[in-house]
Amino acid sequence: MRDVLDRLERLGLRWYITGSEAASCYGLLRRTYDTDIVLDLEPGRFAVVARAFADDAHVVSDEVDFGDFSMASVIVSATLDKADLILRKPSPWTESTMARRAEIAHPSMGLTWVSSLEDLVLAKLVWSEGTSELQLRDCGVLLRVNADRVDGAYLDRWAPVLGVETLLGQVRRAD
Repeated sequence: MRDVLDRLERLGLRWYITGSEAASCYGLLRRTYDTDIVLDLEPGRFAVVARAFADDAHVVSDEVDFGDFSMASVIVSATLDKADLILRKPSPWTESTMARRAEIAHPSMGLTWVSSLEDLVLAKLVWSEGTSELQLRDCGVLLRVNADRVDGAYLDRWAPVLGVETLLGQVRRAD
């Protein structure tokens, strides 16, 4: 995966890891077969990234529009690393997530950018749409395991904006 991250760096893009890889940095271990990466690149501009992988990677899917974000996937031929690349439409929250990303020493990727804990929880709540028990359970675990360092005011500020205030309340109350 380091190769994917290095290519993004060479393109001059801001990015961060999210999803289960980011959750593992905050004490929630759950393995998946891809790495979710949020790019500071407006939807519709994926061709810039696709060209960086053209020689030795397979673009699994072209950019697909999901409304508030677009997504595409690449697999690097030599390593079979799969990355889901998420391109979010510009908004005050997406700007905030980039500003709050944390640079950490990841066990397998080395020094890397990772979503802040709070933005990871908010993103999981948005992604779950209230129907994914797994995502909601993940959020509850992340909040409990990191109770001493969670920025509750930040969560309270953005949850209503993102339409997940009720879900946040539910996962905060979960045992």
